Amino acid sequence: MRATAVACVLLLGLAQHAGGAAAAPAPQVEWKQVDGTKVPVPPRVHPRLYLRPEHAAQLKGRLENPVLRPVAARLEAMARNSSQFRAEWDALRFLVDGDRGRGRATVEAALGLLRASKLPDRQDACRVTGRMMVTGAIVYDWLYPLLGADEKKAFIAELVRLAKTQECGYPPRGQGSVTGHASEAMIMRDMVSAGIAIYDEFPEMYDLAAGRVFREHLPARNWLYNGHAYHQGDSYGPHRYSWDTYPLFIFDRLGAGNVYNPEQRWVPYLYMYLTRPDGQRLRAGDTFAHSAARGRPWGVYLGALLTASYYGDPYVLGHALAQGGIGDSEALFEFLWRDPALAPKPPADLPPARYFGPPFGWMVARTGWDDGAAIAEMKINVYNFCNHQHLDAGAFQVYYRGALAIDSGLYSGSSGQYGSPHCTNYYWRTAAHNCLLIHDPAEVFSRRSEYGNDGGQRLPNGRSEPRTLDVLLEPKNGYRTGEVLARGFGPDARTPDYTLLEGDITAAYSGKAKEVRRSFVFLNLRSPQAPAALVVFDRVVSSDPSFRKFWLLHTLEEPRLDGPTAVVDRTEHGERGRLVLSALLPDAEDLSLEKVGGPGKEYWVFGRNYANDPEPGRRERSSMETGAWRIEISPKKPAEENRFLNVMQVTDRLAPAALPVQRVDAGDRVGCRIDGPGGGWMVLFRRDVRLSAQPQSFEVAGKGTCRVLVTGLAPGAWRARRAGGSEARTVQVAEEQGAAWFEAAPGAWTLSRE
Repeated sequence: MRATAVACVLLLGLAQHAGGAAAAPAPQVEWKQVDGTKVPVPPRVHPRLYLRPEHAAQLKGRLENPVLRPVAARLEAMARNSSQFRAEWDALRFLVDGDRGRGRATVEAALGLLRASKLPDRQDACRVTGRMMVTGAIVYDWLYPLLGADEKKAFIAELVRLAKTQECGYPPRGQGSVTGHASEAMIMRDMVSAGIAIYDEFPEMYDLAAGRVFREHLPARNWLYNGHAYHQGDSYGPHRYSWDTYPLFIFDRLGAGNVYNPEQRWVPYLYMYLTRPDGQRLRAGDTFAHSAARGRPWGVYLGALLTASYYGDPYVLGHALAQGGIGDSEALFEFLWRDPALAPKPPADLPPARYFGPPFGWMVARTGWDDGAAIAEMKINVYNFCNHQHLDAGAFQVYYRGALAIDSGLYSGSSGQYGSPHCTNYYWRTAAHNCLLIHDPAEVFSRRSEYGNDGGQRLPNGRSEPRTLDVLLEPKNGYRTGEVLARGFGPDARTPDYTLLEGDITAAYSGKAKEVRRSFVFLNLRSPQAPAALVVFDRVVSSDPSFRKFWLLHTLEEPRLDGPTAVVDRTEHGERGRLVLSALLPDAEDLSLEKVGGPGKEYWVFGRNYANDPEPGRRERSSMETGAWRIEISPKKPAEENRFLNVMQVTDRLAPAALPVQRVDAGDRVGCRIDGPGGGWMVLFRRDVRLSAQPQSFEVAGKGTCRVLVTGLAPGAWRARRAGGSEARTVQVAEEQGAAWFEAAPGAWTLSRE
C-alpha cells in the first residue's frame, strides 16, 4: 500500500490502539484542511495539552498511585532545583487543587522564564529553547483561566520568538521530516505543543506545525513502521523514535485517536532483540558508546515506555524499565502518560529470532535471553536513510561472551565528530563494517573532496537526508539499496534451529558491481561449549575482472591466523568469547586471508589510516568498542565473478569446543557441514543464489543424523529420498523462505519437487 493511502486511513482515525493508558473512548474531534492536509482541531476546552479535563480529574489519584509515586517524587525534587521544572510542577498542582494564589505566581514566573530564555552557547542549543516552549505551553494551557488578555499576548510573543530560534525556522519549513533534527522535538513536540496551547488566540503556530507533521512526518513513519524497526542506529534510533511517540499521545488527547500506523507498537522490539547480556546493544550507526559507562545498561529513552503504555505491551515495558534512560526533561510525560496498571514481563518466553522487514530487511537471531546467549545480526538494508545510518548493506555482527564480529570506528574523539575525516572516510563507510568491498581504483564517490575511495558502497543521493517520503522513494535519488530474497526460521519458530536471510545488495554499489548477493544462515547448535554458528555465502560479480574484492571481518583484538582459519578472542573486562572462522571459498589456491590493523593501522583504508583517538581515560571508563583489527579475505586471481563461503562458530575460549567444518560440493550447490557429537549440520546454497525447481542430489557423510538446510528452492512440496532405502519425507518450502529443512541419516539423498 502506498504511504499516502496508509496515512489517509490512519488520519481518518480508523486504526485503533490496543489497550493501555489511552484506551478510553476518544471524544469527537473536528478536522480541518490546512494547505491541503487534514489536521484535528484543538477542542475549545482547557486543559487540552497532554491531557483533557477528564484526565486532569485523575491526577490526584496518579499522585498517590504506588507505581507513579516515585515519578512524582522525582518531579517534586526537580522543582526544588529548577525554576523551569517548578513552573511545570506548580501548574500540575493547580490542576489538582486549584490554588489560584500559587497559580498566579506560576503564570508570572513562567512568563519571566520565557522572556529570559536565550540560545545557550552549546551544541544543539535550540533544544533548550524548544523545551522552554513546552514549559510556556503547559502554563498557558493548564492555567488558562488565570491569564489576562495582555499576558496571553506576551506569552504568544515569546513563544513565537523562541520558535524562531529553532533550526527548522519559523514558519517551520527548514530541514527534513524523515530524519535529522527537524524529526526530533522542535516540530513534533515543541511547536505543536505551543500551538495547541495558544490556538484560540493564535492558530497560526498550530496550523504550521501540525500541518507539517501530518503532511510530512506521519506518512514517512506510517510507511517505515511496517518494518517494525527504525533507522539511525543504536543510539540516535531510539532517541529519535522517542520523539515519534509524543504526537501519539498529544493528538490522541486532542481526541484524534491513533494517528500512526499501529505497527508502530513493534518498533521497540528492535532494541530488545539487539540488547546484549551486558545491557549494551549491538552497534549500529553513530553510537553514543563513548558517553555510556561500562557495566551499565543502555537506556531506550521515553519512547519504549510510552509505546508499552499506549499499546498495552508488557514486554516493551519490561525492557524500558530494565534499560532506563528517561531524563529529567521527559519525567513529566512518564507521569502523565504511563499506564500504571500494566505489569512488565521479561523477554524470556519470546521467540529468539525476529525479522524486521522492508524498508529494513534485518534479522536478529539469538540462542536465548540469558547471560550465555549468542547473538547474530544480519542486514540487507532495503533502504538507506543516511544521516546517522551507515553504508552497511550486507553487514553482520556476532556476540558471545563479548563482541566478536563488530562494527568498527568511533563517533567521538580527535576526529570522530559528525562529518570529520574519520567519519566520512571510515566510520560511516562500508570499510568499517563486516561487508564486501569491490575496489575500483578510479572510483569517485562524491564531488566533495572529503569522501575518499574505500572500495565500498555508494553514497545515496550524495548522502543527503531525504526531506520527505516522496524524496526517499524516488528511484533516481538512490536511497533504495537492497532487496530481501528469502527470510525465515524454523522448523519451530519459537525455538528455531536455523535462521535464514538472503538478499540482493547490488543496488548498494555503483556500476562497478554487476551483482552482489549475500546469504546468511544462523545455526543454533544447542551446545553449551559451541552454542552457535553463522554461515555467510556471497556471490559477487564485478564489471571489471581487475576490481579486487574483499570480504571483511572486524575485531576488537588481534586475530590469530592459521591457513584458511582464524581465531578471534575476547580477553578484556572479564569477557571470554571466541570466534573461529573457517574460510571455505575461494578455493585454497586462490585464497588470500590476511589481518590488517594494530597501532597506526586501526582504521586503514587502502594506504591511509583515518586516525581517531578517544579522549584520555575515556576508553577505560566508557563502553566504547572501536576495534583495531580486521580480517580480509580476497581472491588472488582477477576474475569477474567470485564466491565467498565462511563459517563462524562461537565458543568459550576457556573451554574451547569448536566443531570440525568442511566444504560440501553438490552439483549446482555449495555449502558446509559442521560435525558434532552424534550428528551434524549441513547448509547448501545455490551457487548463483537463485531459486530452482530442479532436483538436488547430495551425500550425507559421517555417522548419526544430519540436520540439512537447502536454500534457493522454488516454493511448494518437495520430496527427500535416500538412495537404496525406503526412507523418504515430504518437505514444504514456504515462498518467503525458499528453503527446505529436514533430518537425514547418512547416505545419498535426492531432493526433488513433487
